Amino acid sequence: MYDNKLATISEVSKLLGLSPSTLRRMEVEGELTRYGLTVIYTPGGQRRYLFNPTRHLYSQQGFSAPLAFGQRPALLIRDLTIGFCTAESQLCVQLDDQLNAARTLIETFAAQGHPVIFSRTVYDPAHAFSALWGEKFPAMRILEAESHWIRKHEALANYVYDLELSTHYVSDLKASKLEAFLDRNRIDTVVLAGVTTSGSIRTNAIDLFQSGRRTVIPSEAVADRTRPLQDFTLLDLNSRYAEVTTLSRTLAELA
Repeated sequence: MYDNKLATISEVSKLLGLSPSTLRRMEVEGELTRYGLTVIYTPGGQRRYLFNPTRHLYSQQGFSAPLAFGQRPALLIRDLTIGFCTAESQLCVQLDDQLNAARTLIETFAAQGHPVIFSRTVYDPAHAFSALWGEKFPAMRILEAESHWIRKHEALANYVYDLELSTHYVSDLKASKLEAFLDRNRIDTVVLAGVTTSGSIRTNAIDLFQSGRRTVIPSEAVADRTRPLQDFTLLDLNSRYAEVTTLSRTLAELA
């Protein structure tokens, strides 16, 4: 099993000292994350277990402890715009129910008087970094300032935001008024939603953490180009820089 071979439930049961019924109860969406195992279901309905070295590294090495909410949260939504949310775009990410998750977060934060911030990426060939980003990742060039691609997705267009940002950078803390806004409102916790998990969400999580703020990422509210890329990035962020959690747990913390 430890060289990526499939193992039977009896083999895993003996190895971990757990009964087969306990193993089955521990499965969550095809994973035994505590032990770094992915569950493979055969056509006959039997279980096979695949050891995931990356997941095992972060789940077994004791790298991570829970990160609780602070006292003054804010919601930061990044790039849930037409450019990232429609199939016709070169930048389209894999969306499930992220837009509805973002709507739920917006409405909850607004109802409780917590700030809601919307940020979008804008491409400018005259801006040094933006031009370089467009050279490395040409699809970014569609996000010009006058383009319809940078408009909010219609699902989010009618909400009132406490702060709106347009940025040429991956991070919303870079050369912007965001940090001053967070300082002024004494924000100690930032909940992140939007895209992309491996790009701006990751960079924002690290930068916000470095600024001394708790960073929370509801997994249902973020997206990336592929599910494996999303899963790996969230696993890594949760191990070091952020609290990756569920939408329901995030809402419970706000209650």
